[in-house]
Amino acid sequence: MKYLFLSLSLLILSSCGSFKRLEVNEIRTAYIEYNPIEPINFGSTIEAKVMVIMNDGSELDVTNNRKLTLISEDIVRNGLTKSFKIVKHPTSFSENTANVNITITDKELIFQATDSIRMNFKGDLTIDAKGNNGIDGVSQKNRGSRLLLRDGRHGANGTHGTNGQSAERYVSNIWLENNLTHIYVINQQTNEVWRYKTLGEGSITFNLKGGNGGNGGHGGDGGNGRNGSLNNGKYKRPGHGGDGGHGGRGGDGGNGGTVHVTIHPNNSQIEPKLNYLTDGGNHGAPGKGGTFGKGGTPLAGQIAGTIGKNGTRGWSGRNGLDGRIQPLNFQEFSLDQLK
Repeated sequence: MKYLFLSLSLLILSSCGSFKRLEVNEIRTAYIEYNPIEPINFGSTIEAKVMVIMNDGSELDVTNNRKLTLISEDIVRNGLTKSFKIVKHPTSFSENTANVNITITDKELIFQATDSIRMNFKGDLTIDAKGNNGIDGVSQKNRGSRLLLRDGRHGANGTHGTNGQSAERYVSNIWLENNLTHIYVINQQTNEVWRYKTLGEGSITFNLKGGNGGNGGHGGDGGNGRNGSLNNGKYKRPGHGGDGGHGGRGGDGGNGGTVHVTIHPNNSQIEPKLNYLTDGGNHGAPGKGGTFGKGGTPLAGQIAGTIGKNGTRGWSGRNGLDGRIQPLNFQEFSLDQLK
């Protein structure tokens, strides 16, 4: 597989229950440990961990070790858990693995290995064609009082969240061959082709949801004005408070996609197991406006500094439009061009 995760702990628990420091130059091999009997298919989420075998034969779980880096285009880790989602889109019916590159580093020492998770095509299958979520805007830091000038600084505006990506248009053909349901999927906008197969034990889900819009960033608070002062017989006025920054706009949700499915009569019984998710993405939340800065406190006879203005709240984005499922067809078709 090729993973996207980083670990965080310094100590790892060995299989015998004692603690042992990971010495990179003592690693014999590394591998992904998972239960091959559990349903594993493209789009599945499975429990797995990264194990190393040391030269002395001991095994260590290094899934959360800070020295570990996994890079994958096939699998994504859920935070810092041992839950991994198989996101690979197979382009050939012969593909049955999700691959990962394992790297363990300690200063100048580097250990590298490659391993994979093998599909058994059991359980549910998810064809994930969801639009990507937008990116949240940046919230700004609050302003402090100036060291030299009298007036508080204005809070910076939160940046806007980006729009969620719309799902695209797909056509799919489904048939039965060698006791496996074969699913051919083509993106009508890019002509990219995916080829899945499954034992048909569970559901088959087309996830064509639009991506959610990113949230707007919050505006920073305005800085307070400096207090009035008297220094060497010279009066300095109280400073004015800075304005709060404005909140960023939430991004729009992406539109749901569309799919047109044709089922070969030799697999008509699969139809009740098909699910379609075509909801439009949710809008991003608006960023909050920053709070005004306070005016400086006056000395006797001085006028107090004025307070700043509150920043305004950003606008919400718009929800994406729902996609649609075109009428399902049951008809024979040539398999030669789909394999």
